Amino acid sequence: MNTLTYILPVTWKEIQVIAKDRGALAVLFLMPLLFSTLYGNINLQLNREESVDILLNVSLVNQDAGIFGEEIAKALEGIKELNIETFDTAANAEQQVARGDAAAAIIIPADFTQQINDYIPTTIDVIVDPVEPESASIVTGIMNQVVDEVTIWGEVQYGIHTILEESGVFDKAGPEAMRAIEAQNMGVIMTRLSEMRRNPTIVVSSEDLAGAKIEGGIALYFALLFPGITVMFVFFVVSSSSSALLGEREAGTLRRLLAGPIPRGAIIAGKMLAYILLICLQVIVLLSVGNIFFDMPLGTSPVGLVVLTLVVALAATAMGMMIAALSKTAKQADNIGTVMGFVLGGIGGCIAITPTPITRSGGFMSILARLTPHGNAIEAYYSLMAENATFGQIVPEIGIILAMALVFYLIAVWRFKFEV
Repeated sequence: MNTLTYILPVTWKEIQVIAKDRGALAVLFLMPLLFSTLYGNINLQLNREESVDILLNVSLVNQDAGIFGEEIAKALEGIKELNIETFDTAANAEQQVARGDAAAAIIIPADFTQQINDYIPTTIDVIVDPVEPESASIVTGIMNQVVDEVTIWGEVQYGIHTILEESGVFDKAGPEAMRAIEAQNMGVIMTRLSEMRRNPTIVVSSEDLAGAKIEGGIALYFALLFPGITVMFVFFVVSSSSSALLGEREAGTLRRLLAGPIPRGAIIAGKMLAYILLICLQVIVLLSVGNIFFDMPLGTSPVGLVVLTLVVALAATAMGMMIAALSKTAKQADNIGTVMGFVLGGIGGCIAITPTPITRSGGFMSILARLTPHGNAIEAYYSLMAENATFGQIVPEIGIILAMALVFYLIAVWRFKFEV
């Protein structure tokens, strides 16, 4: 308790000093935000370009004036893979295919709705270009999917009519009453089917061998990109904290602190706590931007994220204190901290150039990354956010980072000279 009373005043003083250094705050907050959003938007754009929808020109002739022809036309026009051009006659639509201006022509017959209402089998003609078999296959597959929806509607309608007729409900009903009863039952059933589609009884979920749900697409990549940039800039605190500590020694501030009854370890711990709080805020801001604006997953273990962030912050600030202990001047500490930030960030895989953390790539670089707090931190963040790992599953990485932080802190306390 006595130690805490020494640490907190030092922490509060350091927070006030940090708040006044707008340049350092810009490096710790604005720079990673700029990098992450810029890099994120570039990858979003690249992802859109790589997943450009297949666009096929298709001629459509809807000769049917009923609801089923209208529904099929709407469904086709809503399919982004097709560029639908409407024609009045089948001859004009077929001419587009003959000239190679359309991959297919879809002809909805005039009696399409009437045939369905009369429970008579009907057809939709799809005229394809034999020169483009792949395009013809795509259009045919899409049409089968669209027609299946209408087929379900027609079969349900036929089933309702048959059941009601056999039950004797229509014996004393006129044509209008029969249509009203059928329409009412049809509406109830189709509403129920729509609800079942939105909330299906059976849901297909992709999981790995450990039972973790597999995310996919660009969101999975962002679970590597944003933590990587975050970890890299978290360790830029090394240069800020080490140069700030040595700057105080050069200014004589530490000498005045030593004149009081404050233990030397408490002074270092107090400064570390201030930067730990700063790093936690930094991580919250960056990961929130990734989650809100780029749909980056955060996983299912908030405890794991909190503990991991605290441990990473502890390692970064302890490294800063160690650099201060091994440097002679504030300028030297600042330069060493900046260089180490880039070098260790590169070795640890902070810049995402692979779909998974560099620690999983195998070979010498994978081993080297494991020897840095950066590599272990990114591995743990990725496991939590992309693979829904539990806190227990990232304990090895947390243990490694914590051990590194302890070594940094002990070296700092042992080697730091409070007086020049």
